[in-house]
Amino acid sequence: MIVPGSGAAPQIHPLESSDPQELGGYQLLGRIGAGGMGVVYLAETRTGRKLALKAILKEFVQDPEFRTRFRREAAAAMKVRGRCLATLIDADPDGAQPWLAVEYVEGPSLTAVVRSQGPLPEPDVRRVLAGVAEALRAVHQVGIVHRDLKPSNILIGQDGPFVIDFGIAQASDSTSLTRTGLKVGTPSFMAPEQIRGSVATPAADVWALGAVALYAATGQRAFGEGDTTVVYYRVVHEEPDLSACPAWLLPLVRACLDKDPEARPDLQEVLDFLNEVPAGVRTAITKITPGPAVGALDDDQTALRDDDATVLKAERTASPAEPEAEPAAEPAQRRSALSRPVTWLVAAASVLVIGAVATAVTLGMPSGSPQAGADTSASPSADPSAEPSAAAIDECLVGEWRLDSMTTQMRINALDETVEATGFDGRVTEFLADGTQLVHYDDAQPARAETSIGELTETWTGTARYIVSTDDGTLTTSGSDFRDVEVTIALAGESADRQPNAPTQQLKYTCDGTTYTEQADGFKATYTKLR
Repeated sequence: MIVPGSGAAPQIHPLESSDPQELGGYQLLGRIGAGGMGVVYLAETRTGRKLALKAILKEFVQDPEFRTRFRREAAAAMKVRGRCLATLIDADPDGAQPWLAVEYVEGPSLTAVVRSQGPLPEPDVRRVLAGVAEALRAVHQVGIVHRDLKPSNILIGQDGPFVIDFGIAQASDSTSLTRTGLKVGTPSFMAPEQIRGSVATPAADVWALGAVALYAATGQRAFGEGDTTVVYYRVVHEEPDLSACPAWLLPLVRACLDKDPEARPDLQEVLDFLNEVPAGVRTAITKITPGPAVGALDDDQTALRDDDATVLKAERTASPAEPEAEPAAEPAQRRSALSRPVTWLVAAASVLVIGAVATAVTLGMPSGSPQAGADTSASPSADPSAEPSAAAIDECLVGEWRLDSMTTQMRINALDETVEATGFDGRVTEFLADGTQLVHYDDAQPARAETSIGELTETWTGTARYIVSTDDGTLTTSGSDFRDVEVTIALAGESADRQPNAPTQQLKYTCDGTTYTEQADGFKATYTKLR
């Protein structure tokens, strides 16, 4: 796994004879690197704060349109604030040597991490991509499109992933260099519309996010490497090579790399997918959907992949062993890493068995309630407005039952923990002869579980409705309605309201007329007959 801040920061090279000693009042300590738009220096403020200062090349400075665009974009970028962004601190678009300064992130790029450690395991892929998606969302909210998102522009710092170089790629689009053939972006991570010269929208960044996702998980580029013209052709006309993509990630990558910008998911759906929010309760329009399995490409499909355009094939080896943590420091480090907002803290699909159904509940905080207008009233497993069909139900179950005790195993992916939860004492379950089960929560206690970062509580109110049937000691739930239910989950001082989701579920049960039990792997509940 990635240890936050693992790996060496980029090497700082000495200043060259042609480099200034200071720029904009900031002392320059060395060169971080150089790119298509300028030279990046390590700079220091008078108080000792380190900055990455990018000085723009003279070719761009001489273009009046660039000056205007750069001024506007720099002003917009100054307003961008995000946990996973290297924040723009200062800029001078009007100087003889335009420059901008962002906070310096001391950590390797995603490119360096994958090259040195190999493809990332699933938990790290989720965390990195969720952080990048949050960063892109912050950028898009002020009207900026990154346009050059790639692994080398994602740094792995002490506080997680940081996206850099936002805000100026768009400014360069108006230069004469662009009009004479310079394309802004990196071929393997550019959307088809960028290559065609169309105006890039936020959907172009979603495309790049899909390409980054594949790279992080496999070490491969979706359209190979080699001659730029060949890669451009593949991006526009061919399908990506997803043969090595892990099955869990495939729906996301496939959706992001759709040729049609309108068909790509928005960043909220990307975050819902990465945070394992059940599809039925996602707040965004569902465009990330399971598709056919992807096999290896045949010879005809790979005809363009000659010796000069070889696809990077990462070895499918086991993930590098985790470094041993120092016992005394680990709890504090873990608490720091896991006490951040939703995308870093909680990519957590927690599962509690509720009533007669294993109800998947996503812990997502502090983003709050679903967006207005989103239909989260019921599980996709049933039409909540429909009357339940007649179902065969054991006569012993008909009546009201009070929950006396409940224990269940809960998996919290973000903490990499499985914990035991108890609670919901006082909850009343009512079985009707027509196969309807009503679960009343208003008098129930919260469910509770101890995690490494504090107590998790899950509080339900209202009445849930299920369609159930029984057969030879097995109770099956085939539909659910949660329109009258509210669920609040709290952990580490933060809380969120969520709608539950209920898949088809089977439980073993026993009933003797006075006591009723439900059981499944890692779950047991005992009830007493009320009437």
